[in-house]
Amino acid sequence: MRELTILPTALPIRDPSVTEIMSFIRNQSCFNTKHNYRMEIALFYRAVGKKAAHISLQDLLGYRESLDARGLKPITISKKLTVIRRLFTFLYEQGVIPTNPSAGLKLPKTTNETTREILSLADCNRLLGSIETDTIRGKRDKAIMALLLINGLRVCEITRANVGDLVQTEGCWVLRVRGKGGKTIDTRIRDDVRGVIQTYLKTRGRVEEENSMFVGTTHRAKDRIARRNVQHMVKTRLKQLGIDRPHVSTHSLRHSSITHLINGGATLIAAQDFARHMNPATTQRYFHNLERLKNHAVMMQPIRV
Repeated sequence: MRELTILPTALPIRDPSVTEIMSFIRNQSCFNTKHNYRMEIALFYRAVGKKAAHISLQDLLGYRESLDARGLKPITISKKLTVIRRLFTFLYEQGVIPTNPSAGLKLPKTTNETTREILSLADCNRLLGSIETDTIRGKRDKAIMALLLINGLRVCEITRANVGDLVQTEGCWVLRVRGKGGKTIDTRIRDDVRGVIQTYLKTRGRVEEENSMFVGTTHRAKDRIARRNVQHMVKTRLKQLGIDRPHVSTHSLRHSSITHLINGGATLIAAQDFARHMNPATTQRYFHNLERLKNHAVMMQPIRV
């Protein structure tokens, strides 16, 4: 397992809260979250240059203004400040600091994540159908794309998958997905998706259950595929189809998958289970956005062209 350490220069050495800050970071759910929290906290402390007990709301507001001055997007600023707010809430609850300076810190307004540009159903089918499978890379990419578009998997869930995670239970094939928070959830795999996965695995010869389900195809052919490689593959495939819009990302495929599932008649409970959302409010946003468009007041406008 990879070890995560805090840079010695990232935090004030004489700050009595360093131990608690390290505990806060280590208490996060997965390595990527721990890494991101470590970096954000380090950047904040370098910018403010104060001990935790001496930091005020004005310091936090100044930090927010500095992020805005750098031209960062509201969603990026919001994510950075959320880490800092959670940190100071933790320190306050642990009795490390007398007051919580982040209690009055407001986050910038951001757009609903589910309003990211969604691929049409036709484009989703076109994207899947465009991947030729006469090479091992094509077979791998088709299997990955099927999991992104049909099962709505996150990129991290795909890169974490092992060969042994595809199992049969209760007469159904499922993929044991290790998602956010390190929790494992079974998601059903349709026969057509299982088919492209197994076709790809057969090209790799003998594989063990503990082997990575998806690996590189060049000199790193035995290494687990990296998230950035999946993201690059998706962007390249989209560009080849002429889909090169700035707001379309790899995560847009997940949004598209959930949206088309709901359009197909899925209930809130079914959609939440499919998307593996811990909070039903997250899934509810998809329903609200679709209902808002379908029942938009403009459709009652009596004026005609």
